[in-house]
Amino acid sequence: MAFRDRDRKDFNAGIMYVAIGAFFAGFATNYPMGSAVRMGPAYFPTILGAMLVTLGLLLVFRSFFMRGGERPSKTHWQPLLGILGAVVLFAFLIDRTGLILASAVTMVVCSLGGWDFKWKEQVVNSVVMTAAVVGIFYHGLGLPFRLFPWS
Repeated sequence: MAFRDRDRKDFNAGIMYVAIGAFFAGFATNYPMGSAVRMGPAYFPTILGAMLVTLGLLLVFRSFFMRGGERPSKTHWQPLLGILGAVVLFAFLIDRTGLILASAVTMVVCSLGGWDFKWKEQVVNSVVMTAAVVGIFYHGLGLPFRLFPWS
């Protein structure tokens, strides 16, 4: 079987998983490991990184035995930047505007990453999700967020 006949999606995903897992497991070596009973700060990223490397190696190995896989599609930047931008915007707004406005703005900006943005649906989604966020994190868990900038 020739190298060019491999399943490219599985191969690329496997290489990405191996790289990310190795990065986090390697970075965690700067911290004490601890044990399963008393976990240190390196325990979780090391175990998770090792699991990710294992999954990646399985995908790479499997890609050589799967024939005729479809080619990887191009990266769709609009959804990626919309969601990442929403997370950064939330981090910027949470202290300045409070939980309610930061959550509402985040929901709208995040939905801009989709292909079929409709204002009416997104306003309803924003109101419902913001109410859920306030109910869960502020009232349910009692996290010390300010609801409004003046509170």
